[in-house]
Amino acid sequence: MSTQMPTPSGTDSYRNVAAIVIALAILQTATGALSVVGPLTLVSQGAGPLKIGAIVSSYALGFLLGARLAPREIMQIGHIRAIAGFAAAASLGAAALYVSGAMAWWMLIQFIIGVSVAGFLASGESWIADAAPSQSRGAILGFYLVTSKLGFMAGPFLVAGAPAGTATGFLIVAALLTASLIPVCATRRAEPAAPTTQPFSPVKIWNFAPSAIIAATISGMVSGAVLQLYAVYIQDFAADSVTQTAALFNAAMIGGSVIATWPAGILSDRIDRRMVIAGLALTAGAAALVLALFTGLLPRIGIFAVAALWGAGALSYYGVAVAHAADRAPDGQATSTMSGILMVWALGSMAGPLVASAVMSLTGPSGLFFFAAVALFSLTGLMLIRRSGTAPVREEDKSDFEPTATTSVSVVELTDHAEEDADWSESQEAEFEDASWRD
Repeated sequence: MSTQMPTPSGTDSYRNVAAIVIALAILQTATGALSVVGPLTLVSQGAGPLKIGAIVSSYALGFLLGARLAPREIMQIGHIRAIAGFAAAASLGAAALYVSGAMAWWMLIQFIIGVSVAGFLASGESWIADAAPSQSRGAILGFYLVTSKLGFMAGPFLVAGAPAGTATGFLIVAALLTASLIPVCATRRAEPAAPTTQPFSPVKIWNFAPSAIIAATISGMVSGAVLQLYAVYIQDFAADSVTQTAALFNAAMIGGSVIATWPAGILSDRIDRRMVIAGLALTAGAAALVLALFTGLLPRIGIFAVAALWGAGALSYYGVAVAHAADRAPDGQATSTMSGILMVWALGSMAGPLVASAVMSLTGPSGLFFFAAVALFSLTGLMLIRRSGTAPVREEDKSDFEPTATTSVSVVELTDHAEEDADWSESQEAEFEDASWRD
């Protein structure tokens, strides 16, 4: 008598994670909306680029702290309670931003929101890591990341009709954060075990994958600055509705990254990943330079097309950098390496808005993309230097590319869990076949 392991169908696999994926998509919709509402409100209050940059950096600091502390909180109170607490805190924070325009108040609240968003992401992504079966984890990871990016694209459109500086935009963000609780509370699935990944220190990763550290740092600096300050930049050419133009500009950037991520990853599986990073950075740097120099001369459709090209380059190479680090990581330490790379990216996302806002205060809103161009061209040169000085990883030693998000430590566990579960499944199948033969 043979014994067979029950395996969920493709539809069941997606149904198992549907509730939490929807919740995370709503969360990203809220953060996308806040990326427009926050900066434009500050501009309407007369805030300069340096003030806005400092406030954005406080969010990044909170995000970094939340990503580090969330696993401990999940372990103590469970995923559902953690998600409920983080979502409630973020929702209250979004509403509280309208209370005062004082810089200290905004920095405090943005810090709290950053901690809460990171905690929500860590809770939700570790849930996905536990619920997704090994045979479909790659597809489910891609499904989640695309859904998440679509949510971030949709957010600015939901606040496009809200006048800058009014309570409407903040209420929409707070409502979205509250709504993200509904799918989580409605699910019947049992809570998974808490995440346990401990990230490597940047110094340790530098010893075996310095190119990944360089690329992740510049990725955090550039994406952290542009995705949080683009609403300030678009005022140079937004003749009618600033919020609507911001929504379209954001959609172009994120749409470009959605289209380019997989092709870039597949190409990096075939050639030196550092050359792929260099090519993407060069493309994004050229697009950034065009946006910095010729925004006033290009038609709106041209600006959005260049923004999409920028997103295809600048927002796609982080996953390639993570794959490069995983290729060179010690045996069995890929997940800790990936988590450490995320911490490096988060540190870059704190520094980027400060540097970019300083440049903008000297040169105007176009300074955002002057900063991005210099950083990306520098990355191109550094990757070429590293490529000439260090031999590439052999094809047989490369790990397969997996799409990777700059969100929380938990999402990078998917690949590691998939490998563990595949090994477990093979051993179980061998045992079942042996038992069947004896019967």
